[in-house]
Amino acid sequence: MTTGEVARGALAGGEAAGAEVACAEAARAEAAARCRLLPVAAALVLLTASGCSIATTDPVKSGRPATGVKPGTRLYFLDQHGIRLTIRPGAQRQGLQQTLDTLVAGPDRSEAHSGLYSELPAGGRVQATASPGTITLRLSWPAASLSAPAIQQLVCTAEDAPAQTGSIPKVAIVSSDAPSAIQQPCDLHREG
Repeated sequence: MTTGEVARGALAGGEAAGAEVACAEAARAEAAARCRLLPVAAALVLLTASGCSIATTDPVKSGRPATGVKPGTRLYFLDQHGIRLTIRPGAQRQGLQQTLDTLVAGPDRSEAHSGLYSELPAGGRVQATASPGTITLRLSWPAASLSAPAIQQLVCTAEDAPAQTGSIPKVAIVSSDAPSAIQQPCDLHREG
């Protein structure tokens, strides 16, 4: 009930003195209600004005910094979607020749279980030599017997293996049926 309603009700009953008292009490009740809301309103203003910022801190030690390259040997096998990078766990990456020997050996049990396979011939050998800007792969089987995905396995793995050639090297494939080198880039490493 508002102050005006209280005053009208008191005047209608003929009680002028009672009306003044009723009006005063009603005004005090409204003022008390406003006073109770004042701390809440002040708190809202302070929270809005101060924001919710995060205090600055000094650096916190939390282990070794990220290196950007997951340790292990980087191999390219195939799955139902095409060529795919897999990283064999290890403390460090294998060298170029070891990496290619590992690729030719095929996927390990866990890689095969996850659907990876190889189209490289079993029992073959790849001899790798690196020179500035180029890696030459000499195959023990005819290059014509390899599918395009098998060639991509060799090229991508060779390009990604540590060979101290600087930037991404060109890969040349040489075999008994292709004595002049076949050069092909890894489709996954092409720019554009």
